Amino acid sequence: MRAARRIGLLTALAVLAGACGDGSTEVGSPPAALVSVSMPVDTIATGESIDPPIAVRVEDALGNPVEGAPVRFNIVRGDGELSPSVAVAGEDGLAESVYRAGPTPGEAEIRVDIPSAANVAPLHFLVLAVTADTVRLSLVEGDGQRAEAGSQLPLAFSIRAETTNGVAAGGVQVAFRAAALNEDPVEPREPPEAPAEVAGVPVEPPGGSAEVAGSSGASSGALTHDIVVTDADGLGQAVFTLGLEPGEYRVDVFATGGVYSDTVSFTATALEAVDGLVQLDSVGNGRLAAGARAVLFGRGFSAVADDNQVRIEGERAPVVSSTGTELTIEVPAFSETCLPQREVGVRVLVGPEYSNGLRLSIDPAERLVDLDVGEALTLRGPVEVECVHFPPGEMGREFRLIIGNTGRVAARRLPMRVTTRTPANMSGEGPPTEITPAPIGADLEQAALEALGVDAGIRSRTLGRLAESGIAPFRAADPLPGIEVAGVGDTLDYFFPVGPERVADCADLTRPLRGAVRAVGERVLLVEDLSAPPGGPGTEEWLALAAELDRTVLPVTTSYFGPLEDIDRNGRVVVLFTPAVNGLDGETGVGGFSLPADLAASGRGGEGTPEPAGEICPASNEAEIIYSVSADPEGSVGRAIPTESLLRNAPVLVAHELQHLISVGRRALHSSMGFAAAEEVWLDEALSGLAEEVAGLTALELGVGGGLTFDQVSDTPERLEIFDTYLRRNFLNLGLYMLGTAGAPTIPQADPEGVGSLQMRGFGWFLLRWLADRAGGDERAFFRSAASGGQNHARGIANLERVTGSEWADILAGVSVALALDAAGDAEAGGEADPDPAAEVAEETGVAPPPDPATWNLRGVFASLDRDVDAPAFPSTGFSLRAERLEFETRVMEIDLGASNVQYFSLASEADAPALSISIRTGSGAAPGETAEPQITIVRTR
Repeated sequence: MRAARRIGLLTALAVLAGACGDGSTEVGSPPAALVSVSMPVDTIATGESIDPPIAVRVEDALGNPVEGAPVRFNIVRGDGELSPSVAVAGEDGLAESVYRAGPTPGEAEIRVDIPSAANVAPLHFLVLAVTADTVRLSLVEGDGQRAEAGSQLPLAFSIRAETTNGVAAGGVQVAFRAAALNEDPVEPREPPEAPAEVAGVPVEPPGGSAEVAGSSGASSGALTHDIVVTDADGLGQAVFTLGLEPGEYRVDVFATGGVYSDTVSFTATALEAVDGLVQLDSVGNGRLAAGARAVLFGRGFSAVADDNQVRIEGERAPVVSSTGTELTIEVPAFSETCLPQREVGVRVLVGPEYSNGLRLSIDPAERLVDLDVGEALTLRGPVEVECVHFPPGEMGREFRLIIGNTGRVAARRLPMRVTTRTPANMSGEGPPTEITPAPIGADLEQAALEALGVDAGIRSRTLGRLAESGIAPFRAADPLPGIEVAGVGDTLDYFFPVGPERVADCADLTRPLRGAVRAVGERVLLVEDLSAPPGGPGTEEWLALAAELDRTVLPVTTSYFGPLEDIDRNGRVVVLFTPAVNGLDGETGVGGFSLPADLAASGRGGEGTPEPAGEICPASNEAEIIYSVSADPEGSVGRAIPTESLLRNAPVLVAHELQHLISVGRRALHSSMGFAAAEEVWLDEALSGLAEEVAGLTALELGVGGGLTFDQVSDTPERLEIFDTYLRRNFLNLGLYMLGTAGAPTIPQADPEGVGSLQMRGFGWFLLRWLADRAGGDERAFFRSAASGGQNHARGIANLERVTGSEWADILAGVSVALALDAAGDAEAGGEADPDPAAEVAEETGVAPPPDPATWNLRGVFASLDRDVDAPAFPSTGFSLRAERLEFETRVMEIDLGASNVQYFSLASEADAPALSISIRTGSGAAPGETAEPQITIVRTR
């Protein structure tokens, strides 16, 4: 029915094409265009041919068909074949080629062009080959073997899958089921009437698939694989170990995963013993190493190496040299699949004679994890992450696995398939479990958004507009003398070029405002908009606020990040309290911001001011200004803002925005790139989060380092208020990041806003705090360098690599391990807190741990925040580092990580845990490409 519909469509298109133009067909008319006659996208089963063929029409400039033009058909991506590869256009201008899909599912792209007419644009067609609905299975090798009970058969049970027209069917899931003695064979299943498809891949309808489970034991034997996926030749295999009882055994094989097939069966005979001419006694040191040489000892071997056949878990091991009693072999590498450390069967065949079988441990060729408590291992790049191994457990162990995408381009995601395998079932071909970030929770999300008081989006959008428009920064030709500073009561005029779209418009002069000076400090000028609602701070309150800023916030912020450029020459930063900011409130509150546009050249000129080297910004105030909401106790402009709340939050706003002003001033005003040299938003916000922290520590009279606890910052109501004002927000943001590390934006080019913005800030703040604690010494020099970007004004990741001397991948691995070791809570919600790894090391070694170089005892702070139900500002919640729990079992998972994102896993074992292998490949199951940047870090926590 489908073919008939398509042929009808093709006929209609061909008729329509023939009706175009004037109907002439002049041989030799120059081709001017290729017109598609076939559908641009088609779907067929593997091994099938497209019907009707891919067809195009060659036309001249008037739309008439061109006869005789050579048309080339070429597969530029994917598998399959085309016949013919070059077709000559007929009288009607049509040229056709038949595409036949390859044996494995996938997408093929066919390019059609005219080699002799470079002026004619090519056409592209896509064909999606999906697994056939029905296949035929046949036995290839391994049937009818005989060996001693309990041993592994030398030959694998190998099958071939073909489509109904006899073409190899690749990509088919085939189940192997070891039947118990005397059990009836598996009945074939009826083909599904209309299997659902997702992206062209058949999906098993409900109730349409027989459950396939691993089977083992004395009665039925054991298989290395319960499910295999056929290769490009339609082949699949599993190795069978006989049960302990002598007798006949059977393994049934049938297609699964939405594909119908008949059931084929292998049989094998278990003997009480094998007593032949060939005897295998021992192997080297009693174990094998994949990909290495080994020596077999016994009798009855042939002195001619090629006459001996050695099988290890069904794979043939090349014989390098031989005598009658000794064979030197190359152990297969088993590199196609990441298989765990395990026992394998070894057997020697000499002509029709075969030896007894031995069961020996084989060590994989890839990395084996051998870590002490507190140690970490990082594997990087497509090759290293492709396979890693955990040995069998001799004691209880616990690990954190951190799988990451260390890419630097925010938009470049990395879909990965993570497969764990144990010796009991090495298939790793079942349906994958998609690992997605768990929801944060509506209550916590709402509370977090209500606490979002500084709008980074206004600043980042303004910076982008300034850079794109080529706006010139303000630059004075020579150092200018200071000016007379305004006094209390003086009025000052400003532009406020921010409208409802929350971005500064340099041409917008429609929002002038006038303010009165309320307090003049040594480093700060407090100005209140004359249109501010009544009920704001009184004179003494203004003076007290200026004194606090002069005493704590301004000195510590400038000592950490450098001095202001002071382009208005008043020696102070202006803090302008205006209801214009109140009016910007939307779904999230706007507490305040600074505008890079105020550092742009206005074009108004002045003493010592040269002509701007670029476009001007008439709305620039040519001054360092921090805009804040006004007190509005009655909520006459927007949300109600009590005076007490304004005075409490103003210092942290100044600390945050002052860093931004310092950084953009040191970069834009001294770089030929102008505003394009400004720091990337994620790192700029991280530095401002750090400014809040150090201002809070200064107010608490505490230094960095020493592992500060919550008790040290909350032992009095006054100190708790300082913590709530300056510091709690950083911990909240970090907690939000830890609740969803895999999906949290970390290095975005623009502020993601909402909860994503908070997660970005939490990641960035902790990253900088960890880097500074790790570096030691006077951290102020570290942050001054980071704020400026050095001589070349480096930005983002390149800036951190410059200031730390470390590669980004190492930095990301290190900070991820720090969270794995120190974060509060267990991977499971409501779980008990993890034991302290440092304490466990001390207990095991008897050596007291060194003084904590970290500024914060994260575990203790978060545990206290969880209990502090009466604390203001934020709700109580357990900010635990969420980790997907792994077991020592075969499992397939899919994760999709953004750039510089990580996914945490926890892995715990008891003393009798089996070996485990972990492989990381792309979402399609292929090895990651050369440009991919996967990374796995493993840290042992117990």
